[in-house]
Amino acid sequence: MLKRATLATLVLAALPMQAYAADGMVKLDAHVSTLGGGLELAMPMTERYTARLGFNQFKFSASENSGGVTFSGDLKLSSVTTLVDWRPWSGVTHLTAGVIFNSNKLELSGTVANGSTYDASGTTFTCAATGGCGVNTSVGFNKVSPYLGIGWSGQPKKQGFSFSTDIGILFQGSPSATVNSQGTWTAGGVSTTTTALDADAQKQLNSDLSSFKYYPVVSVGIGYTF
Repeated sequence: MLKRATLATLVLAALPMQAYAADGMVKLDAHVSTLGGGLELAMPMTERYTARLGFNQFKFSASENSGGVTFSGDLKLSSVTTLVDWRPWSGVTHLTAGVIFNSNKLELSGTVANGSTYDASGTTFTCAATGGCGVNTSVGFNKVSPYLGIGWSGQPKKQGFSFSTDIGILFQGSPSATVNSQGTWTAGGVSTTTTALDADAQKQLNSDLSSFKYYPVVSVGIGYTF
């Protein structure tokens, strides 16, 4: 009986929202942002509140050679956004809060020539392998990250095109680095293990990246209301 009453209450509470959504229609938005390119659906819940669900994707690769070390890297941006806009003045300005499911990742691979060095946490490691050594690094972020922002857009009430802009902060937490090296190494002329190199390099990277807890999000899009 309690379950039925609860279900009935939820259905009755949702009816006004569904009626408003039907009256206000739904907007499909294509955008470019610092999270990548993506698509988003926006549906008004009330006159002042709009729910948004979207995704973002982007990939960039680069390589560089310096001091006997060849670096190549891939930046992979992938996220799903679940946001709610609040229009305190019932106009084009909205304040936004929500959660972003963050799968952004940075992957780096380094090839160190025989006799070349790799510095980590104040220690100089020298590759002692004839065929060279390798250092692979992966940097990840919190999988679930809060988001706060402000933006300007038309509410999806009338059919047609509209533009939107959002500026906000993704609270992604301190990035976490993982280092995995291969080959034979020496430190101070003495043989050392890859475990020691990995620990020193990982410690330095996590320290260097600790200040990147906040990621700025800037988005520009064009949408169509159906």
